[in-house]
Amino acid sequence: MTVLYVFITNILLLMMSFACHFDTRRTASERLKYKFRVKDDLIFRKIIKFKDKSFYPCNYFKIVPIYVYIMLSFLRFVFFVIDIVSGYYLSHNYQIAVLLSFSIIVGISIIYVIVIIIWWELVDYKESRFTKEEKQLLVKAKKQKK
Repeated sequence: MTVLYVFITNILLLMMSFACHFDTRRTASERLKYKFRVKDDLIFRKIIKFKDKSFYPCNYFKIVPIYVYIMLSFLRFVFFVIDIVSGYYLSHNYQIAVLLSFSIIVGISIIYVIVIIIWWELVDYKESRFTKEEKQLLVKAKKQKK
């Protein structure tokens, strides 16, 4: 049964990565959006037809997890079928190994999302800060307004 639970969790992680890809509410840095954009002629765009949205291109940070979870889901499905055919041999004899691999994959995916969010926020913060010239212009504008 643990192989089934791991397979279902992989499918849920795959759906979460699709949801993260289509979520455009979070603003990403302009520099990062276009620097890490997936080019139109790469295999990532040919396998699954991802389209750029206006002012929000497809980038590697959102596309690569989808392909990773597709591969993992396929492998977990194969293990699940082998487990059923063998009379739940994998579930009974390798339960700790299955759970350990599952927890490592989930842990890495959570750490990946957290690191990407923190990185994007730091870059966005650096881009949104005023330069010295902009601060001086702002002070002058406030003085003129009074």
